[in-house]
Amino acid sequence: MQYLLAPMEGLTGYIVRNAFHHYFDYIDKYYTPFIPAAKKMNNKIKRDIDPANNDGITLIPQAMSIVADEVIDLHRQLAPYGYDEININLGCPSGTVVSKKRGSGLLAYPDMLDAFLDELYTKADFPVSIKTRVGFDDDTLWPELIDIYSRYPISELTVHPRVQKDFYKNTPRMNDFALAVEKIDPAKTVLCYNGDITDKESFDDFTSAFPAISEVMIGRGLFADPALIAKLKGIDIDPTEMNERLKNWHDEILSGYLGIFSGEKDAMFRMKEIWMYMHGLFPDSEKLWKKIKKCQTLSDYKSIVGLAFSSL
Repeated sequence: MQYLLAPMEGLTGYIVRNAFHHYFDYIDKYYTPFIPAAKKMNNKIKRDIDPANNDGITLIPQAMSIVADEVIDLHRQLAPYGYDEININLGCPSGTVVSKKRGSGLLAYPDMLDAFLDELYTKADFPVSIKTRVGFDDDTLWPELIDIYSRYPISELTVHPRVQKDFYKNTPRMNDFALAVEKIDPAKTVLCYNGDITDKESFDDFTSAFPAISEVMIGRGLFADPALIAKLKGIDIDPTEMNERLKNWHDEILSGYLGIFSGEKDAMFRMKEIWMYMHGLFPDSEKLWKKIKKCQTLSDYKSIVGLAFSSL
């Protein structure tokens, strides 16, 4: 099984990727948060994809676009950095994205999707992978959408079986993923699953239902438990070592954020995004989460977090 870290805006930049690589090195492939392909890469994006900031990491840039020439141009910008494959974001549920028919917004328009992919795969001389949801308002168009995907040489198709209106709620529609398994030719396209793998039980349920699938992409589950993949692999880690790794993982991310943001509050805001998922690992987790949310100074934050780690 290959384990992939899902691209999450604001969370999976190079600072976090390096922390995973240094302390929980079980991830086979990483994806950048989406890059707006209609614009030239700014310094922030260049810093994020710089090979010097991703040493030892297999990284795939993800593009946000529905225009083939934009993707081709982005590839030209990325090539000097050593990147070949581009992943297309057809899954983002954000309202500001879908209002422009981008991300999962394009899934409401199968003819537009087909035309985009036809031009893209005609022009692209590099691997193009796709991350998709299974519809917009509902999944009634999914049979048509998966038929479209099946016609193109997609290097890897990651299916998150929710629709745009689900955001990250409701249960993944596993019948829709089963249809993808039926329709996608494994000799042409690697099929990857994404959605609600949060522990060994959910992983075992998935692999029992779909034993032929060799890739899973995990996002929120890895922030709720950075050691999740080790547990899925059956790797036993001494609890004392686990706690030390977790603290070092946290401290590296905090230090990295303090180094790139101009103010302490910006760094704390990003750390709070991580704690929104991670607090469940700690005793009295909801009480801890409330305290962290209320932190206004870095010294208060460090004090509360220090006590939390010492309680493990």
